[in-house]
Amino acid sequence: MSLLREIAGSLKTGLFTSLARPRHTLLIAFGFVIAGITLTVLLTLPAGLKRLAGNTGMSDVAVVLSGNSFNESGASFKPELAALVGSLPGVAHGRQGQPLVAPQFVVDTRLRRTDGTTATVLVRGVTPVFWNIFGRAISMRSGRRFTAGKDELIAGVAAARGFVALDTGATTSVNHNPWHVTGEFAAGGGFWESELWTDMAALQSAYHAQGAVSCLWVKLTSPEAFNTFEQALHDNPQTQGLHALRQRDYYTQQTEYLKYLITVAVQGTAVALGLGAILAIANALGMALVARRRELAIQRAVGFRRGALAAALLVEVLVIGAVCAAVALLVAWLAVNGHEVGSSTGGSAIEFRMHVGAGVVGWTFAYVLILGVLSALWPIARAVRAPLTRVLQDE
Repeated sequence: MSLLREIAGSLKTGLFTSLARPRHTLLIAFGFVIAGITLTVLLTLPAGLKRLAGNTGMSDVAVVLSGNSFNESGASFKPELAALVGSLPGVAHGRQGQPLVAPQFVVDTRLRRTDGTTATVLVRGVTPVFWNIFGRAISMRSGRRFTAGKDELIAGVAAARGFVALDTGATTSVNHNPWHVTGEFAAGGGFWESELWTDMAALQSAYHAQGAVSCLWVKLTSPEAFNTFEQALHDNPQTQGLHALRQRDYYTQQTEYLKYLITVAVQGTAVALGLGAILAIANALGMALVARRRELAIQRAVGFRRGALAAALLVEVLVIGAVCAAVALLVAWLAVNGHEVGSSTGGSAIEFRMHVGAGVVGWTFAYVLILGVLSALWPIARAVRAPLTRVLQDE
């Protein structure tokens, strides 16, 4: 009898036995499902952050900041540098020949969340050229855009959901002054949906910072033009105090630290949970194999090799684990996929959605199958190496 036929025959018998006497199988499955669901739910957090960053920014836009700053609200430089940056190679121009450089004044303000806590929200002051660059990427979900020169603002849909008094028509406080919310906007599910946008001059006036510029968003002629633009920015003596990042890279960096913290927490939980799951699954599997010792002894007596029996038992455990991983993913998808989470990065609040994506699916299956292998090795080895004559005599 070939080894594969022995494995297939033993596996078929084992699966029928598991279905006929499901108590031990259900105990094994319980350990897999609990571990799988917990890990899947935790993995949806960094996956949601990654998706958030991936949905923000354009490949042909550069973010220009001053000095060593890597945060828009912490940067500041002279407004005349905007015109100088617009003259550099690689910068795109509008229909009337104007450089597509959008200066912005970015500040933080404290607002109250719907759960009663307070958090810092990013307020972005923009100029008309901003809409020439990003107008098509933004859609108004309700209301209208703010009016230039007035204390009016529009709120990202995520900010409007997560904070008090940011609905269209409401009045909120920015720097202790009342501002009218004229509308809500969507931006493809990215970072910007957690922000408030207003007229740059009005925001500068509210903060007594006339002329202040926090950052520049520069439309490039193509994504490949970034290196040319960055080199020109570095080589020009008047702009050497500035540095540029690809817009998508900038927003990826904004989530890196938070994603790192969550990933470390996930890894620690996975190890601790895995150790408990291994003990529970190994114990349940050991009891199941004790109940099946006569079956295994008979198979060995009629010529099944130990290696074939061990392989069949391992495959049986992995099949149970794979089914449980699928169940865990389904439960997590129904329970938390798309659920909005409030957090903060770079000192400002962000709202993102938990996401059960391909990466989460892959890691969940890998984790559950690894647990299956580690749990099964010792009970299976003990079962197939038991003295045959003693087992048959005991039975």
